[in-house]
Amino acid sequence: MPEGSPPDVSVPVGETSGRWPRLAALDPSHVAGGVLLLSLAAAPLVSHHYDVMRCFLPWARATEGWRPWGVYDPGLPVACDYPPLIPYLLTLVEAARRWLGAGQQSALTLVLLKLPVVLAWLALAPLCLVGLRRPFGLHDARLAAVLCALSAPLWINAALWGQLDSLVTLFVAMSVIALLNERPMLAGASLGLALASKMLAAMALPVLGVWCWRRFGPQRTLQSAAACVLVVAALALPHVAGGAGRQVASAYTGAVGAYPVRTAQAYNGWYLLDRFDFHVRGVSPEDQFDSRPVLGLITFRHLGLLALGAYTIFLVTVIWRHPTPDALVAGVALGFFAFFMLPTESRERYLVHAAALFALAAGRSRPAALLFVGLSITSALNEGLVLARAVLGAGHVLRPVSALPSLVALANVTLFVWISAGWRRLFGLA
Repeated sequence: MPEGSPPDVSVPVGETSGRWPRLAALDPSHVAGGVLLLSLAAAPLVSHHYDVMRCFLPWARATEGWRPWGVYDPGLPVACDYPPLIPYLLTLVEAARRWLGAGQQSALTLVLLKLPVVLAWLALAPLCLVGLRRPFGLHDARLAAVLCALSAPLWINAALWGQLDSLVTLFVAMSVIALLNERPMLAGASLGLALASKMLAAMALPVLGVWCWRRFGPQRTLQSAAACVLVVAALALPHVAGGAGRQVASAYTGAVGAYPVRTAQAYNGWYLLDRFDFHVRGVSPEDQFDSRPVLGLITFRHLGLLALGAYTIFLVTVIWRHPTPDALVAGVALGFFAFFMLPTESRERYLVHAAALFALAAGRSRPAALLFVGLSITSALNEGLVLARAVLGAGHVLRPVSALPSLVALANVTLFVWISAGWRRLFGLA
């Protein structure tokens, strides 16, 4: 293939794997519509006392419905540490609340707050249905659309918790699908939206960049990167003009060290090590910081970052050698899985992205389908248990299931080791 020439990644529409035919036969629009109604009914029933009540709602009020940079006001009780896209959504929420005359913490206000992230999650369905039809075929596109709409982790994250991870998942999926359809500029702009939502989206950058370089050449890759930077800069510019440039920058530079522990309620290998230290070695939770040395000057934090770096190098090496459509989807999803498993300070919500992105490849390979099911279960349990503790405010209520987090962590470790050893089948190379 000449350097820079677009690849032929298309598959005839009728050529599909035929996996889960009953699910693929469902109408994605009907599924998404039903889930939307369920989400709107559930949205006002749960309100996280910290994330929603102390952060999102006060930040929204600080915008006054027209000045998004108001979320970075240093006088707020909790400082906003989100990149520049999120304040615009909170501004729209506050403008709608004032227009409708809703109370500051009313049921309607909770619905308005959660509605954008619920819609972002459900937008994955038409995105997959339209965007995956050409490269993967109609069956796999319909299956991915239905599975995304039925994602239990995203439902908990968006409709119950009111968190913002569905935005990252949507924009990263847009970037992947744009590359599959030979539109690297759109892929770069979509990744820019993801990076303007959460710094976590940077995990997709190595795989997307290397795949784009191999399939479209350096010139179009650089153009795609420029589109990404321009989108982030355009979204940040009004905040900078409003005097919040330093706060926007800190959203990108202050991520590491925000939660200086080996795991911030993420049920992974670090969680199992914490349980071992607590129950066997008698190390108190207060002493389980990731700044503790492991060997010489190397701390647990360094060890986690080194492991993530090594795994990322492995992924981009595979993508460089095998820049196939299946490898692109699987590589991005596996990168997010690695981010949840390997570095310290991981949060429970970080597994949501991997669980949802594996839906895009669920019709392509059995490992991807198994990972979608397995991670959907473990991610939903991880989020659900953490959210239940936060909302109920009493740990003893969940004492009968106190062993469940360790079992979920063990399941995640097992899945990660299994797929890391059998990555060739996931990437469609076996």
